[in-house]
Amino acid sequence: MRALVIKPHRLSATGFVGERFRERGAELVDHVASEVGAPTTLDGFGAVLVMGAPWSVYGEHVEPWIDGVLDLLREADRRGVGVFGVCFGAQAMAAAFGAEVRHAGASEVGWREVETSDPALLPTGPWFMWHSDTFDLPPGAVEVARTPLGPQAFVLGPHLCVQFHPEVDGDVVASWMDMDPSDFLAAGIAPADVLAETREREAEARARAGALVDRFLERARVPSGP
Repeated sequence: MRALVIKPHRLSATGFVGERFRERGAELVDHVASEVGAPTTLDGFGAVLVMGAPWSVYGEHVEPWIDGVLDLLREADRRGVGVFGVCFGAQAMAAAFGAEVRHAGASEVGWREVETSDPALLPTGPWFMWHSDTFDLPPGAVEVARTPLGPQAFVLGPHLCVQFHPEVDGDVVASWMDMDPSDFLAAGIAPADVLAETREREAEARARAGALVDRFLERARVPSGP
């Protein structure tokens, strides 16, 4: 099984999510949209991953390529190709199917738990968060988890989208902190403390991410290995 990985930014990472896809026999094909534009075809792919980004799905940074990405997500749905959306990816799926994405008025950062309506699919966590946008649910979507700020996960047909970051390990968080730790500083949270906690949680985070990928593959009926 080949999976198309849409990375909005060069530092977008698949981390533990990509690790589990590979363990299940997937070949991941990366596509960095900010450098080469939106992918033009889904031919040969059995799944799509859309990862996180430092940007919103609205705004000047994404204008050159976001419409192409949204078109591709709608095409994936028409073909029955499952989409696993993470943070920016979840917002892109919401926008692709007619929902509003907007600034939430606050940021959610660090390791936090969620309220879940389906703990077998998505447990309470804790999950790593780093976002300041929220979104409405697109028509036909079912909310799976939320926090007071808004939805944290939804399913739409074969697709599974999460607002948090199940993929992160210490190296991923370190690379993002090196780029811009301002959201944590504004929240009064020391980046070094977040990084230390992330490294301490790596084993449990890997297990949760792996289970989430497994549930996605089952929902999307994606052929895979053990």
